[in-house]
Amino acid sequence: MSLVVQPSARERFTSRELIAAYEDFNRDVPQYVDAGTGIKAATYRFGMRVLFVYEESETGLVVFLHPASSSPRRRSILRTSSIRRS
Repeated sequence: MSLVVQPSARERFTSRELIAAYEDFNRDVPQYVDAGTGIKAATYRFGMRVLFVYEESETGLVVFLHPASSSPRRRSILRTSSIRRS
């Protein structure tokens, strides 16, 4: 499994927050799984900030990003996976 932390996430979250989200994402069942693409996703809330984590099914690549800088395709996934975690 490879990991990419987009600059948007790197700028807004501490290393400790990113590690906690990564460990939780690997440990728990994702909040959202797209049956067609196999993409797994979860959102994490740290105060007023939201971290979006998803795994591409074909490559196993795990991506961390802050939703304000996401592409239209990622924003559509964000809308369908709006469950919050404390």
